[in-house]
Amino acid sequence: MNAAPSTPSRLRREWLLCLAAVLACALLLLRSGAMERVDLAVYDAALRLDGAQPHPDILIVAVDEASLSALGRWPWPREHHAQLLRILATAQPRAVALDLLFTEPAERPAADDALAGALAALREAAPVFLPLTLGEPLARGRAPQPLLPLPAFERAASGLGHIHVELDSDSVARSLYLYEGTAGRRWGALSLRLAQAAGAGTPPRGPDAPPDGTGWLRESRLLVPFVGGPGAYRTVPYVSVLRGEVPAAALRDKVVLVGLTATGVGDRYPTPLSGASALTPGVEINAAAVDGLLTGRMLRPVGAGMQMLAAVLALIAWMACLWRLGPRGGVGGLFAFALLALGVSASMQGLLRWWLPVASWWIAALLGYLLWSWRRLAALLADLYRRAETLRPGAAAEAAGPGGWQHVVDALDRGLAAEQQVQRQRNEALQLLSHDLRAPQSAILALLHGAGQAPSAQAAELHGRIEQQVRATLDLADDFVMQLRAEGDAYDWQEVDLAQLAIDVHDRAWPLAKAKDIALALQLPREEDAGVAESCWMNVDPRMLGRALFNLVENAIKYSPPHTGVDLALAWQQGEDAVFTVRDQGVGIAPADLPRLFERYGRVGDTGATTGHGLGLSLVKTVAERHGGHVQCASTPGEGSVFTLAVPGRRAVPEVGV
Repeated sequence: MNAAPSTPSRLRREWLLCLAAVLACALLLLRSGAMERVDLAVYDAALRLDGAQPHPDILIVAVDEASLSALGRWPWPREHHAQLLRILATAQPRAVALDLLFTEPAERPAADDALAGALAALREAAPVFLPLTLGEPLARGRAPQPLLPLPAFERAASGLGHIHVELDSDSVARSLYLYEGTAGRRWGALSLRLAQAAGAGTPPRGPDAPPDGTGWLRESRLLVPFVGGPGAYRTVPYVSVLRGEVPAAALRDKVVLVGLTATGVGDRYPTPLSGASALTPGVEINAAAVDGLLTGRMLRPVGAGMQMLAAVLALIAWMACLWRLGPRGGVGGLFAFALLALGVSASMQGLLRWWLPVASWWIAALLGYLLWSWRRLAALLADLYRRAETLRPGAAAEAAGPGGWQHVVDALDRGLAAEQQVQRQRNEALQLLSHDLRAPQSAILALLHGAGQAPSAQAAELHGRIEQQVRATLDLADDFVMQLRAEGDAYDWQEVDLAQLAIDVHDRAWPLAKAKDIALALQLPREEDAGVAESCWMNVDPRMLGRALFNLVENAIKYSPPHTGVDLALAWQQGEDAVFTVRDQGVGIAPADLPRLFERYGRVGDTGATTGHGLGLSLVKTVAERHGGHVQCASTPGEGSVFTLAVPGRRAVPEVGV
């Protein structure tokens, strides 16, 4: 039967599953466009806060109610348009666009000739552009039919531009494609042609529309930075220009758009700033696009691929924060994430002129918070049930009945009380060994040393045996106290040079090696340039680590025959683990005994006359693990053993001033 996964492992697995669900939700929302209206509302709000002013050089000559009252019902005779164009040619504007369709011939050919002549005359003074549109709605399987001006007008004008705008899912006009047309011929937007003729720079490249099977291609979609609702741009009535009421100075060097603004004629659309009930004439939408192109304020929508990448990165960061945030910090973190996402979108819109929709991030982040809160609670409850079942079998089953939670709480309370009792017993044992047991043994030693100066041979032998036992007792007490302290929490972390620590251990162990005629060698990392010992500064407990290292060297000397050698070495490189190696030429350890080598009170193999109590290597293992490292042993019977104690490189003291 497989053991249940640990709580940390289960939490990591649950977190990964929640992350996968969050990313799938975000990508689904982006592909479906379910949050598009929320994103558009955020975009409109940011646009209202932009605070830009209309371009002063843009002028609209409007076919308004006053002009209709003076000149009659629309459409007007083309002589009126020819007269207007001649007046504009005399005033010398910077560029002119007629947002009026001239797709059918007039009843009198002379009227068309007069208009074509006026267009040609105006083109000599300033670039002049005419619009085109589609004659029929687009449909699959039917070739698109561009509706162009009469050929004479097209030849007389400087160029053509399409006048299409894009309506979003809420039927609001916010954007246009800079280029539209068929595979054989594409036209720039009328606003683009006019802005380029007026000196605008190269516009940014927006995303293209995917082919829809109609044969009509649309390229480079940009969002129009509207500066206000209807009437935002300076406007003069068409009839006022004809009557000479508008001075030539007011038209000179201006970017002029001629179009319909009167109610009931021409195209009108809602825009982000047009208000709840007002509609903006198409000529004013074109004027706003010209404004954005002249000032470089057109906004580029982030493409679908970049939207998905940004959402993935943002939500991975959010889920990583959720991993660290506690239950209380999750709600605050959720609001902070939503505000941060909104701030990122608004900053990109205002500073970089990019529009990044983030509403899908909010829904996915909320889903992540709910899922992670649920799964984390489930994992922690499962851990509580498991702990309660360990402390009192049957507690988890009782939790399913009435008042079941109380059974779990009672079991955990009893476990906590038992742990506190064990801690008290441990502290009492530590006090006993560190004081009560040591004091009489020290007194016995003092009495033995204070005995007569010339005892008999029998008394001398007795004294020697007593002293041997007393010293063994003291060693046991010292080792047991050190073991308890090693298992406790009172570590004194200091910045220590491990090379110097190895030198100190070597110096302490040298008399022991000398007494057995064993050569004790020390090898330290060397600096290549100077040839001297290299420092190895790490954050360790010098007393505990020094004692553990001394135990290894002492054991190597103890279990090695005379006239052999013991090597103590330190290997270290910047950024890597520091590794102590203790090598002896002793009797070695059988492979079957290696797994029990570091157990408390574990003495393996045939030690012969060598004394010991099995706490030394247990202390080494405890100290190594409390430092985040490990200790290992490799041994060949009859040839010796090699112990390695590794201190992780993350404990290294950072170098300063490098």
